Amino acid sequence: MQLLTALVLFAVLFLASLVGTRALITLLTRRAVIDVPNERSSHAVPKPRGGGIAVVTVMLAGWIGWLAIDGSLDGKSLLLAGLTAGLAVLSFIDDLKNLPARLRLLVQALAVAAGLLVTVPDAGFSNGLLPVWLELPLAGFAWLWFVNLFNFMDGIDGITGVETISIGGGLIGLGVITGLGAAIQVPALAMVAAIAGFLVWNWQPSKIFIGDVASIPLGFLAGWMLLETGASSGGLAGWAAVLLLPGYYLCDATYTLLKRALRRENVFEAHRQHFYQQATQRGFSHAGACLAIAALNACLIALALFVAPAYPVFSVAAGLAAVILLCLLFRRGGLKAETVA
Repeated sequence: MQLLTALVLFAVLFLASLVGTRALITLLTRRAVIDVPNERSSHAVPKPRGGGIAVVTVMLAGWIGWLAIDGSLDGKSLLLAGLTAGLAVLSFIDDLKNLPARLRLLVQALAVAAGLLVTVPDAGFSNGLLPVWLELPLAGFAWLWFVNLFNFMDGIDGITGVETISIGGGLIGLGVITGLGAAIQVPALAMVAAIAGFLVWNWQPSKIFIGDVASIPLGFLAGWMLLETGASSGGLAGWAAVLLLPGYYLCDATYTLLKRALRRENVFEAHRQHFYQQATQRGFSHAGACLAIAALNACLIALALFVAPAYPVFSVAAGLAAVILLCLLFRRGGLKAETVA
C-alpha cells in the first residue's frame, strides 16, 4: 500500500470511529448500558460502556472493504473477520448479561482453532524445530491467553487504545522495514485508525468505556497478526519482535494472573492488582500511567524493528529489563495523589 493511500484510509477510518463513538455515548447512555463503579473499579463515576461497537465495526469495514476495493479479498481474511465479528457479538452479550466464563472460553477456543486452520504455515510455526502436534496446541493456548489478557488489562482510561496503537504500529513498521507480515499491514492500519478515533473519547477523563465487545476481538485479531508475523519470519528474529511488541501486557498480565492463581483466587474476577492499577492507587493518573506505557512501548518497538533482526536474544532481554523497570516504578508510585475519573 502506498503512503498516500494509507494516510487517506487512516483518516477516513479515524473520523468514522470518532463520530461513531460520539454517537454511542448518547445512545448507550439513553439505553442505560452503564458501567457502575464498585470497590474493584478504577473509576468513580458511572459511564457508558460498549464504545467498542464503533471500533470493531469501523475496523472490520475498513479492512474488508479495502481488500474488496483492491481486488485482493480472500477467504482467509473473510474467515478471520467473521470470527472477530462473532466474538464481538458474544462479548457484547456478555457486557449486558455476564455470560458464564466457561461458555466464553469455549467460544473463544473454537474461534482460535478455526483461525489456526488458516494461519499455520507449511513448515509450522517453528520452521520444523517442533513437531506440529506439539506446536499447534502451544500456539492455540498462547493465542487464547492473549485474547483474555487483552481483556484483563483493560482497567483504566486510555490503556487499551495505547497498547493497541503500539502493537498495530509496530506490526506496520515490521512490514515496511523487514517485510515480515506484510499481508497484515491493512488490518493493522484499520485497527490502529479505529482505536485512535475511540481513544479521543476514552482518554482521561473518559466519556465512554470500550467494553468486552472490543477488548476480546482486538485481542483475537492482534494475536492472529502477531502469530502470522512470527510464522512468516521463519526465524528467531521474527519471533523476538513478536514477543517484544506486546511485552508490557504479556508480562503484567501473566505475572499478576499467575500470582492470583497460586493464591487460589478467582482469576476471572475483577481486581486491582495489575502493576498499572497499583500505579493509579499510588499516585499516577490514568493518563500518566498510559503515557509511561506508551514510552516503554516506543522502546520495545525500536528494539523489535532495529535490534531484533541482528540480536534477537539480546533484544528480548533488553525489552524484559525495560518492562520490569516500569513495573517497579508503578509499584513504587508517583508523588501526587490521583483524582479518580
